[in-house]
Amino acid sequence: MQNIKNSLLFFILLLPFLSSSQTVDVIKFEDLEAKYSSNSDTVYLVNYWATWCKPCVEELPDFIKINKELKDKPFKMILVSLDFPKQIESRVIPFIQENQIEAEVVVLDDDANVWINKVNKDWDGDIPVTQVIQKNKKEFYNSTLNYKELKEIIHPKLK
Repeated sequence: MQNIKNSLLFFILLLPFLSSSQTVDVIKFEDLEAKYSSNSDTVYLVNYWATWCKPCVEELPDFIKINKELKDKPFKMILVSLDFPKQIESRVIPFIQENQIEAEVVVLDDDANVWINKVNKDWDGDIPVTQVIQKNKKEFYNSTLNYKELKEIIHPKLK
């Protein structure tokens, strides 16, 4: 009986951590496009990054900050990890938890030679890269972005 009580207590204490763990979907590029292809007034910020990319990791705190600030606005952030799908459990999810990332995170499992030009014909594949999308308008930023820049880019679109 004591073992059952101890097991139950352990589960109850662990439950908040299990329920707050974030899932990471492995998707194809066409599925990603479907997430932000709408005629709504929502502003989508799509950031291409990886856990092994130093400039990507350095800019993420500013992305996290703007995402929290705009949580009640017509704004959606999608962080597209270019880590390998087999690294989700070992790298991506621990990174998300450690950095308290609440934005949607997906991992692309597609041929980059096909979808890079769909993001932007001038993109050479280097990361980080960010797109800001609203309706049919797409802006492309092939550099790191800080909080001030993100705010200047996004706030005018949030009428």
